[in-house]
Amino acid sequence: MHLTVEKKREVLSLITDVTYANVPSWYGATRRDLHMDLIVPKNRAGHAPCPCIVWFCGGAFRVMDRAVWVPELLYFAEAGFVVASVEYRTGNEAIYPAPLCDAKAAIRFLRAHAGDYCIDPERIVSAGESAGGAIACLLGVTGEDKSLDLGDWLEQSSRVAAVVDYYGIADLTISLEGYEGNDIIPPWMLEEVLGVRYTREQAESASAIMRVTPSAPPHLILQGLDDQVVAPFQSQNYYGKLRENGVRAELLELEGAQHGDDLFFQNEVKDQVIRFLQSELK
Repeated sequence: MHLTVEKKREVLSLITDVTYANVPSWYGATRRDLHMDLIVPKNRAGHAPCPCIVWFCGGAFRVMDRAVWVPELLYFAEAGFVVASVEYRTGNEAIYPAPLCDAKAAIRFLRAHAGDYCIDPERIVSAGESAGGAIACLLGVTGEDKSLDLGDWLEQSSRVAAVVDYYGIADLTISLEGYEGNDIIPPWMLEEVLGVRYTREQAESASAIMRVTPSAPPHLILQGLDDQVVAPFQSQNYYGKLRENGVRAELLELEGAQHGDDLFFQNEVKDQVIRFLQSELK
């Protein structure tokens, strides 16, 4: 049998276990590498630079697995994005701002190696779900805060061109007001990321809503209206704060969607993410 085939789609490669930083470990006595996995065009020589989505997995700042969402992220790679799924330290290793410092180190690494991975350094986007969404938002609103840039590639900027936030917690100070049902995050849930007996100042520093300025990049916020973990008002209030500061923002609320719901990863929702990014990254 003979078969004539027309090449209609770009072939992609998965590059795993790329070390982007080396950080303190085991109570500061040792060190360990942090890794990312990337989906990139297989044939990169002479390829035009692509926009890049830098993805952060959720897990309540207690656990994370950079590989878990790679099958779903492939959809974005097939739409023309380089995708990097990034490991970061969770609360059992280091409290805030360590996860954000790790995320910023990942952005700087990708800028420094943009040519290796076919990335346009001016079109790097932070994205994530739940705790990863919180990190993505914090990257967006702290682009000019050099105090959070630690480690290597310090000549590179850690700013991002846009943010895609899937039901991330934007205001950690609400937990200080007292726990009432599912509307308020109980303080004990945040102790691992902020530390035991954390202060209001620490909670404000880790809250993207407290750090919004007019220089923040465009945001797309996705929120389930039946979310019993991160209440819808978290995303609604954050969206309002962005708009108050003149930041371009969209809020996409999903009817019937709970926290981490499969509804968020249906193609029609992913298409809305692609539409938003293509519009903002022209």
